Amino acid sequence: MRARRWIGWLAVMGIVLAGCAPAATPTPTTGPKPTVAPGVTPTRTPSPVATATRAPAATSTAAPVGPRVGGTIRWPTEQDPPSWDPSKTHVDASTTSKYLVFTKLFTFWSQPAKSCPTEVYANGIESWRWADDTTAEFTLRKGMKYQDRPPVNGREVVAADMVPSFARYQKNLAYMASQSNVVESVQATDKYTFRMKLKSPWGGLVTELFASNYGVWIEPSEAGGPDGSLWERPEKSWIGSGPFLFDSWQPGVKWRFVRNPSYWRPGLPYVEAVEYPIIPDVSTRLAAISSGQINVVRELPEQLLAVAEQRVAGAQVIRCPGPGVRGASFLWMNNSGAPFDNPLVRQAVSMAIDRQAIVDTIYIGKARIVGALPLATQYSVAPADLPAEVRQYLENNPDRARQLLAQAGYPSGFTTAINTTSGYPSPTQQIAEALSAMLSKVGIRASLNIMEYGRYTQTVLQAKYPVGEMAMSPRISVTPETGNSLEAFWSKSGSVNRSVVNDPEYDKLFQSFRASFDETQRKDLARQLQVMSVSKAYALSLPLTDTTLLTGPGVHVFYTIPGRDISLLMENIWMEK
Repeated sequence: MRARRWIGWLAVMGIVLAGCAPAATPTPTTGPKPTVAPGVTPTRTPSPVATATRAPAATSTAAPVGPRVGGTIRWPTEQDPPSWDPSKTHVDASTTSKYLVFTKLFTFWSQPAKSCPTEVYANGIESWRWADDTTAEFTLRKGMKYQDRPPVNGREVVAADMVPSFARYQKNLAYMASQSNVVESVQATDKYTFRMKLKSPWGGLVTELFASNYGVWIEPSEAGGPDGSLWERPEKSWIGSGPFLFDSWQPGVKWRFVRNPSYWRPGLPYVEAVEYPIIPDVSTRLAAISSGQINVVRELPEQLLAVAEQRVAGAQVIRCPGPGVRGASFLWMNNSGAPFDNPLVRQAVSMAIDRQAIVDTIYIGKARIVGALPLATQYSVAPADLPAEVRQYLENNPDRARQLLAQAGYPSGFTTAINTTSGYPSPTQQIAEALSAMLSKVGIRASLNIMEYGRYTQTVLQAKYPVGEMAMSPRISVTPETGNSLEAFWSKSGSVNRSVVNDPEYDKLFQSFRASFDETQRKDLARQLQVMSVSKAYALSLPLTDTTLLTGPGVHVFYTIPGRDISLLMENIWMEK
């Protein structure tokens, strides 16, 4: 496909957390080995401040009295869940739905209001400690109860539930295989305590396993039936200890959750129901929030956000620097064979890309150039903080790109393809077209291969696209923790290693990072890993936008949170009517 004129929209994601905070975060205790730092709440950089704007209200500007119970949140999504089994699903809406019903043991929480969260919050955990450098003990919050539906019937959540819960997680959730496989065993030691034995030391265990986008939750094993087949029937098996109950699913139309009246946090949640109507088109979402058919949107391009603020009285846009569910965009290059097994070629591709032009033209100035990781990520290194000899690979320099190609043996360039999909919202295709045009200026003839989403998931997302080609994937979700990204993207064992990177030097350095409990050392190792990934250009980070959330009039939210766990958000969101 010939590259066309590339003026597009911005697809971004934001999640916000409002109102009443849950109980204070318990303080984990250290283990008996005093030389091993507990690594419970890693030291983090100051939180970027979220900003919120609200259009003038149609009638009164008087402040509401406070949170009230009632109302339905309607949050549009793109498609039905490909699987209803909680341990198998990893796409956006089905993952966020899971955490409404099943309690995630750790998550990210933001205090005070209007700040981007970087603090790990022990959601279903009362306390925890390192027994030694490969053994952690966790005590559940007492009094958590499952929803009052058969066959579970409202019984208490106990540590014994964690054993089969983690076994299913470890077996089925492929996106977390390289992390969960570090765990050797899980054992309940009393009614509320379970012990996790690791194969090797893991300083970021809590942030990188439990609090990640696909973090560990707890479920009653009996809900899945004797052979586990009921997990694909949410009306039978989605029985958790979270704030909402599964209510119904109309394939191709919507699915719905209702308030859990016996939730273990008294008085929460506030809203009576949460619905996920299937509205894949972003323009249709704008029309739907304008007419009041939906009241929360997170996939609107910046141009449409501006329109919504003008059109919808009382609409609010909350944004926070850093990526959300659709925040991190990458250009992958299959490193397993020529020409992309040559770092000179990959560096040339990077220097052929005019990232600032993408920011200015496609994102209308509302994006930023990043290094290896988004700026809101723990330990992230901004481009300005990279050594000059490394930073150059993020700068547009077509002449230098041609020189590198010639040194690599491609003085006339070469022919390749950029694989992407029509299944992602704007501006995915516009960016692909822009990249093709930029690469052509240095002799790289990159055609566009626009796949149907199902084929894309079986090829690009499985790192099975052809050797000698490239791919784009805009939907890489990044939480504030760093370890998963450093492994997932560029380590041989990484679950999102779509450039098929196999660099023993990188892998050895990453294992040192994972094994460290010392925050200063972890930060230094993370920096070295990011410098290596940018200088060797394994995969190319493209400009990132803010996380954003657009809410309709009368919807009260104040927090922006990363990732897919929106349970605390939905506990605290409330509506005026």
